[in-house]
Formats: sequence, C-alpha cells, structure tokens
Amino acid sequence: MAFRLFQKKSFTQCDPETWKRRWQSLVPPECRDVPITVGNETMVAFVQVNQFVMMLQDGLLMEASFFDVCSFFQKAGYHVIWLMRCTQDVANGYLKPAGSLDGGTRQRWLWKSPTTNFGRWTSDNFHVTILIQHRQLPEGDPAQCDEKILQRVVWAQSDDATRMVPGRTQFMTTDLPSTPKQLLAWLNGATLAKTR
Repeated sequence: MAFRLFQKKSFTQCDPETWKRRWQSLVPPECRDVPITVGNETMVAFVQVNQFVMMLQDGLLMEASFFDVCSFFQKAGYHVIWLMRCTQDVANGYLKPAGSLDGGTRQRWLWKSPTTNFGRWTSDNFHVTILIQHRQLPEGDPAQCDEKILQRVVWAQSDDATRMVPGRTQFMTTDLPSTPKQLLAWLNGATLAKTR
C-alpha cells in the first residue's frame, strides 16, 4: 500500500519530495525509505530508527488510509510518528491558533473544514504521535535546527464524533518536540522531557 504526500500549491517553501528528503536527512541513509513487512504485506516507512517509524505528509489532509498505515506499523511493533507540514493550512486560514496555556508550552488550535474526524484521535494513545509543522523549515541542516517549528498533538475533539468528516475540529498541542534537533534526540532515545 502506498501513501502519497499531499500538496497544496498555494503556499510551499519547497516541493513535497524535497521537503521529505530534508526531514529524512535527520537520520542516516539506511534509516530512510525502509521496507517493513507484516505477513504478506510490505509498506515503506519514510524514516525508521530504533522503535520509531516516521511518516511525512505535506498538509493536514487525512484520508482513511491514515488509520490503516498506523495500524500496519503498530502491528510490526513500532511507535508511529506522523509529521504533517501544515504551514500552508495556517497561511490559508484553515488551521488557526486559538490561544496558549501553561506559559505558551501548550497551544489550542481550530481546524476549519477538516477532512476527517481527527477528533477521535489523541495522538499519544495507541503508539501514534502526530506532529504538526506550523512554520517553515529553515535552510541548513535540520539536525542542527533549533527553530520552534513543531507542535505535538496531545488532545483533539470534533464537533460531531459520529461523522467521518465533521464541521470543525479543535485540538491541543505541546511544545515537545518543538525543534528538529529535539525530534532527532527523541528518535535517538532521549525522553521527551530531556529533549528540552
């Protein structure tokens, strides 16, 4: 099963493949585009390091296959990190910050016109973590980047839990990991608390 990168052409710093390669450069070449087999099915993990599989998606769009991909890698024994570039969603007003808590370490977001019922997921449950990239990835080596461009989703709720595509969704994020450097430390075995 292939999972494609989604693209909104109105606001991108680089094309999806270049963006994907930049994030993959956090890890050694042997940890990129790794085929993983469960039973008779093989799926390619964009990044596989230690107990983590990381998938990369250009945009906050979520199809039903999102859940299938997560389930597949979970069956293989991995914690799934789903990194979504949402800079275009923020720029186009579909994804809006709706206030911060705890001195700015937690952020509330409102997702207008969602594409799936993201509200039934709290990303840290079921060995899945959803990271949103809300600011552009700066030029240079991502492994050395200390820019706060990421937020980790910890809670989500849609206005109608019974519909596959609800009217709107709100969710809460936290700032660990908030930088590519922190993400790399987590992938390499540091606890989230020690990445700060």
